[in-house]
Amino acid sequence: MVRSKSLMKMSHGAEYLAARVAAGLFQILPHRTAVAWGGRLGRLVGRLWSVRRRVVLRNLEVAFGETLTDRQRRRLTDDIFANLGCTLAEISRFPRLTRESILHLVTSEGEESFQEVLDYGRGAVLVGSHFGNWELVGAYIKARGYPVDFLVRAQHNPYFDRYLTYLRQSCGIGVIHSEQGMTEVLRALKQNRQIAIIADQHAGAGGIVTTFFGRPVSVPRAPATLAVKLGVPMMTGYILRNPDHTHHCRFEPPIYPDPQADPENEIVRLTTIFTQRMEAAIRLRPDLWLWTHRRFKQVAGTEQIDYGSVR
Repeated sequence: MVRSKSLMKMSHGAEYLAARVAAGLFQILPHRTAVAWGGRLGRLVGRLWSVRRRVVLRNLEVAFGETLTDRQRRRLTDDIFANLGCTLAEISRFPRLTRESILHLVTSEGEESFQEVLDYGRGAVLVGSHFGNWELVGAYIKARGYPVDFLVRAQHNPYFDRYLTYLRQSCGIGVIHSEQGMTEVLRALKQNRQIAIIADQHAGAGGIVTTFFGRPVSVPRAPATLAVKLGVPMMTGYILRNPDHTHHCRFEPPIYPDPQADPENEIVRLTTIFTQRMEAAIRLRPDLWLWTHRRFKQVAGTEQIDYGSVR
């Protein structure tokens, strides 16, 4: 057991060192050069990382069926890994970004939704997905003057977890680890802050079953549960990557839970709306969503999707 922990600590240290070296290189390059090279590196990794590449291809086959040819799926898979590489390069450069540079990189529509929930005065739950540069959304919201905290789970690598927290905080984003419990979440909402939660991966038996690309999937219930139980609005939106690596955010109208409705029915309703909005964004730009996880895992009454031995 001691040897196993020692090896794990060494592995974590090596991973952290590699991440810091890569981040350091991206930080000394001009922004667009760093992002372009990140995209090239991501595309290369996607060609070599055969296990995850198979997952992406299988997910695309399940989601789009025969509307995409094998060649189109392979090309789209390259673009998906390229976007991931660009995103990681951009995140590593967060300490170099000023408020002015963020506002230069990102434009938006629907910002009136943020003012609406700010005027409502009870905070909000901002639910999103691994789409575009999802981390940059938080940085942009903060740059526009709206307080936001990310509710996150700790990374398996504690060194990398601390570094990722530093990168987020360098752009003014608050970070609340889910392991801290609800105290910090309640405090943030009382301060009229927005709690951002990523909720696009398989949630297992405890999730809400709804339809995603025509198939039943399990969706995390936490965002809608927070909104319903605490009586706060839920916000949705997404960020698009432009060809020149600038970005455009689209924020959608807030969803208000009905205090007179059955709470469980409301949780299902809000979760379904979010999932529908997320699918619409992905259909618009499937190259920007992170398809590398087994999204179409089996839920009650559905057939098992064959992902091989990949977890």
